[in-house]
Amino acid sequence: MEEGNSAEERNNAEASKRIRKRKPIVVSTDMEEGNSVEERNHVEASKRIRKRKPIVVSTDMEEGKSVDERNHVEARLFAPFRHLEKIGYRLRLLENESLAVVHVPGLSDDAFDVDGNCHVWSIVKMIGRAVDFAHCYPLDSSERFFLDYGILFDRLFTFMASSSFEFNKCLYEPLVSKWPLKVNVQLGYIGKSSTNFVNNVVEPSSGEILVRNINQLVAIDKETRKPTPFPSWWKEKHGEKAVRKEPLIVQKLSKPDNAHTYTLRASWSETDLYNHVNWTSYVVYSIDALRHGIKEGVLRGMNKEVVKNGIQRMQMAYFGECVEGDQLTVYFWEVKDQPRTVYFDIERDGTSVFQNTLTYHQ
Repeated sequence: MEEGNSAEERNNAEASKRIRKRKPIVVSTDMEEGNSVEERNHVEASKRIRKRKPIVVSTDMEEGKSVDERNHVEARLFAPFRHLEKIGYRLRLLENESLAVVHVPGLSDDAFDVDGNCHVWSIVKMIGRAVDFAHCYPLDSSERFFLDYGILFDRLFTFMASSSFEFNKCLYEPLVSKWPLKVNVQLGYIGKSSTNFVNNVVEPSSGEILVRNINQLVAIDKETRKPTPFPSWWKEKHGEKAVRKEPLIVQKLSKPDNAHTYTLRASWSETDLYNHVNWTSYVVYSIDALRHGIKEGVLRGMNKEVVKNGIQRMQMAYFGECVEGDQLTVYFWEVKDQPRTVYFDIERDGTSVFQNTLTYHQ
């Protein structure tokens, strides 16, 4: 275990070892065919960097400041994350500050379906919270942030353009502990006005990578609400830390005429701080549509037995935004000779706002 872990974390690790009385599952470093050399190198690098001594982020205020000054700084910088701190979120950096390790308590009790599998949207939400924590939690009272990402928000928004997930099959094994977990966050790529981050969910006691995620983001100017280039200083300062070196490109799907449909209305509980439908909500819409198709018997290759095996891959692309009250139509279909795979296209007023591809484990 890494230095500084709590007694509870160490006890959980020992308990996990005793429960599993078998050879630990080893995650293959062979990525999906077609992935770049940089991605494969990243997996190997992740193994090496776990052995390096991390920097523990301190929340101590600078000496010499008055109580009022310290309270003001703490309220402005740290207060938005106090609830996460209270439930166990911790941020640690490697010596070169190119990797953020977010310790999270794990999945909640309502994160599992009737088959005992993790809801994929619960995993997506957990990764989203951990990435936000890594990006925006201040490293100290001098307003330093991991990769200076928090500073970018002074004039920029980011829009999720695309996202990919690979779920290790051991994620769905009951004996593999989901409490606590670590989320490793690294810069993947910086382009002119887009960037991506590589995020790995790790089981601490074994070091197994349970989920691998890449999120492609586009910089949006707060005033014009249009894509805008990243500052040159940010690219020059952090560009060499990128581990992927290429954008995540998800090809747009071509919806067939015989696609099945599922309709819904976006609700307030599915929106985010910007009052837009949260990017994770579209995952819920996709799986609800899939379950509807299974119940209605309109899918040939998908049934309850297939979905029990859990999702293996998920690729998403975002084209627009939705708000509370929008009427949405989820189109879904299968393709011959592509088993255990379902495609989705979500439209608002006849315009595609989101597409998704789900492939299940054998």
